[in-house]
Amino acid sequence: MEEEALARLGGRHRRMSFIDIRDCFERAYRAESPFEGTTRNQEIREEDRAWLRREHASVYAPGLGTAVLKLLTGEVGLWQQSDGSARLRLEEREYNLRVYSAPNGLQSRSWHAGGAPSGSFLGAPLLALAEALTGAGAPQTRQALRKFVRVLMPLGLRYPMPKNALAAATRLPDVRFALHHLTDTLDAETQARLAQGTLSSPTHITPHDRFLSSVNLALLIHPPVHRPAPETPATKLRRLARRGGAALLVGPPGTFKTETAKRVAVEEGLTLVIAKGGPGVEDRDFIGGVYPTEQGPRWVDGPISRAFVAATRGRTLLLIDEALRYHPEALNALQGAMDTVSRAEALAVGIPETMLVGERHHLLPLPNGEHLCCPAENLTWVLTTNLGEDHLQTADRFDGALLSRLDLVIDFEYADEETACTLYRQIGGSERVADLAYAVELVTRDARQGTGVQPVRALDARKTIALVKEVAALLNEGLEEAAALLCACETVVIPHCCARDGDGRLEKDAVEMLTRRIIEEVLEAA
Repeated sequence: MEEEALARLGGRHRRMSFIDIRDCFERAYRAESPFEGTTRNQEIREEDRAWLRREHASVYAPGLGTAVLKLLTGEVGLWQQSDGSARLRLEEREYNLRVYSAPNGLQSRSWHAGGAPSGSFLGAPLLALAEALTGAGAPQTRQALRKFVRVLMPLGLRYPMPKNALAAATRLPDVRFALHHLTDTLDAETQARLAQGTLSSPTHITPHDRFLSSVNLALLIHPPVHRPAPETPATKLRRLARRGGAALLVGPPGTFKTETAKRVAVEEGLTLVIAKGGPGVEDRDFIGGVYPTEQGPRWVDGPISRAFVAATRGRTLLLIDEALRYHPEALNALQGAMDTVSRAEALAVGIPETMLVGERHHLLPLPNGEHLCCPAENLTWVLTTNLGEDHLQTADRFDGALLSRLDLVIDFEYADEETACTLYRQIGGSERVADLAYAVELVTRDARQGTGVQPVRALDARKTIALVKEVAALLNEGLEEAAALLCACETVVIPHCCARDGDGRLEKDAVEMLTRRIIEEVLEAA
């Protein structure tokens, strides 16, 4: 049935006709396909069917593919009102979407066409795609459309897409399958909405308001990726600790890698076991071994064994600090222990079933052929390291096999000014001293990036804390502020930052350069 109504469209009156939604979608199955490699009644694979009809056979609707092609090639214009009502234009023909409250209290939508009837079936699928793009009422179609667009992007196709290139893209099976899924979902979701009464043909047509905002289809088809606000390293590590896993903390000295791991363990109520890196560590120092005691030779657990035992009782964090200071052979002991095995595998190596809690477990082979076992969800491995030329390490990098066992690699940067100065004030008790010390830290960092004479290293947080303490002590002894800072720099900053010559003396040029910059950029600028 067709009725007419007046609608104000930019100051003009146009005839409006109802869209028979079911008829449009039925006719779409009888249309010719614009996409290569697709045909009418082409069977859709089970995995590509719409979720709503996964149990039933489906065939491709070429007319729905035509609607997709016209949308993605830029042949469609879209305008929208704040209530979700919209107008869509294709080849001088307009299609309208009206939003209203249905008798059942749900928000419902109706579709109708403007201008003289043209016999085209495209209005209904195009309006369904428009709703999917604007997020108004077709979430499954929206997801399927975005999947189709993602499959096209590696081919260099972005909105508005060249018609011939888009039509030829379905020669590739992955593109064709994604199109099948989109068109099947478009049909299935529209039919479901008709059955639910959230989409219908209206009994009367009301005109649109005069003001409609143009919709940027490019932003809807290729929505920008909004990166979430940056998380702190502690937040990332805390999330890992709640499920168990392994993380590597990487960053310059003094960026609180070790302290962050300790704090997370304390705040989350985890048992903390610490292993400190060093070149002389052997496997038995990691795992445990027999050592002489007052009671005679006895087995003494190493940090890994202690962590495993603790993890059988509750959540545990094993902190392996300065990991690259171990010999690579010693780190090999970690690799097998970091692997997880299933309950069946644990039983196969002789672990009693009464000791198995959960589905995944860590196993630690002992020298006597037995194994320690703990639930994987109870044990969090945290390795820390400083990667850089100024740090004495036994190894220069991690083995790829060990890296593959890490769930997270968390980079630490120098603290921002507010965080650093807050910490320095808590230690030094003076805002002024904290600000001066942080300014010196920035000077040493900047000097490292300059040309000519350079310091060999910059201050890190630990050394700046030492500077704060020394300045505060000198002030308490009665020195003036400038004198206290310079005296403290002589014993804290200069020896740490400046290189020494062959006789062990500090290089004069570097000392003079850094002292001058501290005077000019910190004291005189204060």
